[in-house]
Amino acid sequence: MRKVLLASTAVAVVMAAGSAGAADLSRPVLKAPPPIPVFSWTGWYVGVHVGGAWGTKEWQDPVFSGFDGGTPFVASFPDLTLNNYGVNGFLGGVQIGYNYQSGPWVWGVEAQASWAGIRGSDPCFFFGKGTCRTKVDALGSFAVRFGGTIDRAMLYVKGGLAWAHERHATDAIFGGKFPGEIATLTAENKHWRWGGMLGAGVEFAFTNSISGKLEYNYMDFGTRTYSFGPFSNPFDPGFSETLDVKIRQNIHLVKVGLNFRWDVGKAPVAVMAKY
Repeated sequence: MRKVLLASTAVAVVMAAGSAGAADLSRPVLKAPPPIPVFSWTGWYVGVHVGGAWGTKEWQDPVFSGFDGGTPFVASFPDLTLNNYGVNGFLGGVQIGYNYQSGPWVWGVEAQASWAGIRGSDPCFFFGKGTCRTKVDALGSFAVRFGGTIDRAMLYVKGGLAWAHERHATDAIFGGKFPGEIATLTAENKHWRWGGMLGAGVEFAFTNSISGKLEYNYMDFGTRTYSFGPFSNPFDPGFSETLDVKIRQNIHLVKVGLNFRWDVGKAPVAVMAKY
């Protein structure tokens, strides 16, 4: 009787264990959800931009030198502003840069170059009734950017070096011995110019790889001295004159642009699963 009871108990234990295993096999296995992607500004980008520009030109402290009848002379007028006029026009160009995001903050570097048609002119009287003219046909910057983000929107400031290629020109008007006998000569000075730049802007990522921006820049090129001439009077072979003048310049820019990124987008962030 005892043997029969032990055998029955063993059979019951085996059957219970089998039922529990079957129940475990039929229970669904819970898996952690995949990481939630979060947008990142980190990476390289290139882009294009268009915009407008305006600024001022000051021609001051002229120095005249040359020969009059074979006799050398120098005449200077320090602290005298003889001409002050505005310039304005359009621009369009390209940019390339790199961003690194840590938390909500973004650091970056950026280089921009623009082709431009920024012009201005005004009457000036260095050599009679002439015209002073300016054209900026290219400009750009090398800058550091720092911004704060809210997901796909970024507000930023920037600062660095600015450069421009410009042309200045002025006229010399000489009268002859007879009424109506006039000769107009023009001298031009073309040069590269360096200065400082400060700016601010807002950028928004429409997709993981395309963003749009609106940006303002202020470029200050300081004061430089440039030479025009020599002007030789066609009615007086013994007269020749050169003008050295200090020219101060600053330019304001407003640009809209698109940036295209190829190694940024969605960075996975681990999420703890709850059961």
